[in-house]
Amino acid sequence: MRGPSALRLRCVAARGAFLPAGRRPRGTTGASAYAVTHGRAYEAVGVLVLADHLSVLVRDDWGGPAFVPAELFAGVATVVPPGWAFALDSGARAGRRALWGEPVVAVWGYPALVEEDGHAAALLAGDARAVALFDEACGA
Repeated sequence: MRGPSALRLRCVAARGAFLPAGRRPRGTTGASAYAVTHGRAYEAVGVLVLADHLSVLVRDDWGGPAFVPAELFAGVATVVPPGWAFALDSGARAGRRALWGEPVVAVWGYPALVEEDGHAAALLAGDARAVALFDEACGA
């Protein structure tokens, strides 16, 4: 089900080998695989710009939230959805917030993802409140 404020994306690859070595998230190798399916459409409810790559927040093939490198998708929609928030950490502030130890430079998405410190980490840890907000953003 399409969320009320999501970017529609089509998966073009699911392996780390598709990503340039200098633009892979930390811990990702050419052999890394993501729980997304080539050719399938996904709804992104967030976008993170980290120090060395861009990731989108989607519901993966296992049904949970996942930050997946944007290079593994082709955009179907090009307009920022209504209701999304945006935050930019620049200069000395860029290293203040981190996801997986990497500084977050900018984030777009549903308000809790952008406005609540620690929301992304709580989401990945399976925190019930964070997952409920993700589900709501996905229209579930």
